[in-house]
Amino acid sequence: MSDGAGMRRRGFMTGAALLAAAPAMAEAAASRIEAPWTGGGDIPRAGGVIRYRTLGPSNGEPVLLLHKVGGWLADWRAVAPLLAARHRVIAMDLPGHGGSAMLGRPPHVQTVAESAALILASLSELGVNRFAVAGNSLGGIVGINLAARYPERVSRLILASVSLFAGQSREELDKVEADRDPAVWTADWRPKPRSMAQVSRFGTVNPVIEEEQNASRARADRWVRPSERGVALSNTEALLAKTTAPLLMIYADRGYYTRYVETGRRARPDATIVQVAGAGSFVHQEKPEDTARAMVAFLG
Repeated sequence: MSDGAGMRRRGFMTGAALLAAAPAMAEAAASRIEAPWTGGGDIPRAGGVIRYRTLGPSNGEPVLLLHKVGGWLADWRAVAPLLAARHRVIAMDLPGHGGSAMLGRPPHVQTVAESAALILASLSELGVNRFAVAGNSLGGIVGINLAARYPERVSRLILASVSLFAGQSREELDKVEADRDPAVWTADWRPKPRSMAQVSRFGTVNPVIEEEQNASRARADRWVRPSERGVALSNTEALLAKTTAPLLMIYADRGYYTRYVETGRRARPDATIVQVAGAGSFVHQEKPEDTARAMVAFLG
């Protein structure tokens, strides 16, 4: 499988047309993504449902895959088949993202702990009591919460380009929001489609991946910013230091997120650290073979 396998998809819209058509057009885009999943469903939870998809042997060690803020479980579709020979892969949409539809308007803040609790309850519904968890960005922060708060449930923790910072106070966050970027957000905090110039510093330099992310962000719509606020109010660095599960950190060799490699090393000196050349913040999408190779070696 080449690095771009599974990424070249037709029918994604960009620009103002995508925002105007969201969420209907983003839902249509999601339905056109070729996916490797062989199982899955929707798990009813208080306030909505959590969508999941599975791949691999039912008796394999469970590996939970969680996506970035504004992403969806399809972000992991190129990595999942490379894990599924030995593991039961479970990819989940985080609350308000992808097919995990929540009732009513989203809260001002969707805390990471709330999202982690919904994911954990969903796994319990599936009879999954102990599992490895891998997450990118927001998904990794949810994974850290799971590992720190429920160590008896998490066997291994894998972070793929995850921000590890001390967080902000609510007052600091409010000050930041006073300078809302009109190029990124509407007046009522709906995400606008982003250009490569906007994301290349911290995200990806692959336009196909960014085109898909515009679709997944449109699908999450008003849940994107509440989820970001939850991250901003979390002391992820301190929480990581409380984890005890074996830790793998996968980062790229460029981009905004590389600054967190040393933060992770300080918090968990025992961590296994892999840096993938030629990738950005979405290393699992840009370099799925390298990412899967590191994960398989770590999972053992």
